[in-house]
Amino acid sequence: MTDWYSVLQVSRQASEGEIKSAYRKMAKKYHPDAHPGDQKCEARFKEITEAYTILSDAKKRRKYDEELGRQTEEKAPKAPKEKPKSGADAVKVNFEDISRNFESFFGFDPKTKEVVNEKKLKPDYKTGNPLDTTRIFEAFMANGKR
Repeated sequence: MTDWYSVLQVSRQASEGEIKSAYRKMAKKYHPDAHPGDQKCEARFKEITEAYTILSDAKKRRKYDEELGRQTEEKAPKAPKEKPKSGADAVKVNFEDISRNFESFFGFDPKTKEVVNEKKLKPDYKTGNPLDTTRIFEAFMANGKR
């Protein structure tokens, strides 16, 4: 379906006056008398005239707008309706990132249990680790008493 608004280079909310003004300007520019023998200008003039014929008549314009609206709705991809995200669904956790950052934050590799940063294992405000997490991780790793 041809978009007659774009043919006349006006918005879909254009008034009758704006449509008439755009038509007159373009008709003058592409009139066959101004370009004798130019088939492209003649075809463009016919297209502009057809656009004006449809958009200048209130009934034809209303019908065209309804068709255009239906066509636009059919072409538009319909987004699947999603439930609002809340709770655990709202946060996506990448466990690979957690594994990579574990040793730099806690001071040891959780897979091998090898200490990679001795300072991180000792509670010390100078190293930036204000909590003694040794008991938590021993329990977590099943190394200590529960």
